[in-house]
Amino acid sequence: MAKKYSAIVLFLLTALALLAAYLFYQTQQETNGQRPPARAIAVKTSHASMQPLARQVNALGTGLANDSVQLIASSSEYLTYLNVIEGQSVQQGEVIARLNDVEQRARVAELQAQLTEQQRQLERLKNLAATQAAAQSMLDEQQSRVNTTLAQLESAESRLRQMTIRAPFDGVLGLRTVSQGAFVNSGSVITTLDNIAQLRVEFNVPERFIAELAVGMPVAIRNIAFRNEIFEGQIKAIDPRIDPVTRSVRVHGVVDNQELRLRPGMLLDVRVTLANQDVLMVPENALVPLQNRQYAFTVGEDDRVTQVQVQVGERIPGWAEILDGLADGDEIIVEGVQKVRTGVTIRRAE
Repeated sequence: MAKKYSAIVLFLLTALALLAAYLFYQTQQETNGQRPPARAIAVKTSHASMQPLARQVNALGTGLANDSVQLIASSSEYLTYLNVIEGQSVQQGEVIARLNDVEQRARVAELQAQLTEQQRQLERLKNLAATQAAAQSMLDEQQSRVNTTLAQLESAESRLRQMTIRAPFDGVLGLRTVSQGAFVNSGSVITTLDNIAQLRVEFNVPERFIAELAVGMPVAIRNIAFRNEIFEGQIKAIDPRIDPVTRSVRVHGVVDNQELRLRPGMLLDVRVTLANQDVLMVPENALVPLQNRQYAFTVGEDDRVTQVQVQVGERIPGWAEILDGLADGDEIIVEGVQKVRTGVTIRRAE
């Protein structure tokens, strides 16, 4: 039994001595700068390159009627006629409502008769003046009366026209707020009229895109009510002022809406396609996010890796624009980024 224990102890001592000798040898090698070379890591690489990119700006917009008014009563009177069918399309000039205009009609008739008599008297004086039988002062006085009555008649006719409310443009009537026969006060809203055959879309664009915006650029509109359907339009106007708080510019687009499917007040998803530009692009899987920054691994001389911080611009499926940090032609790692770090050597996998 004692011999067996002695053999085990001898074996353990021999193993410890060999391990100590190996560790000493490794320490000496590292001290002398003769560390065995690390095995190259297999990765796949690509190159940063200049490619055409159609920039797109996405924004949330609001639908607006191309023209919109409130039809109101110009005087305090009874409503004798009301032609409001809610949601009905009307043509420009069509009668929407009429207020009690008996008094105005009588006043117009009175002034017309008065003007006729005064004009007859004026013609008579002109004939007498031609034969020197009437003084010029009498002629001037009668002319003044005619002019005064004519002005009064024009004013009365204007008030009479205001008693009839007409559609100022083609559009769709809104909800009525009064009933026929009701007494309405001056300024009371009778209904609304909206021209939505073309819908105006208002949205904001960040100021960094202002140099690339132009009237006539195409816009694509979506709304949750119509799922993935796209409504095509174009930019109609760009506000000359930039909001100093949001640092954005207000833009109006127009979309054809002959079927009246889109409505004012809708929340709209707007996409503006800007002009094509050549920009530096890399595959999106070459980017490594860390906190709020983006990094990439470049391959340099002797196939050694360097981690660099990059500034990312526009993204499209599978690709990302690089604004800063890389140059055209730089070799970057696109597969195996999780296995590398600065200073390691790589080999390119087939």
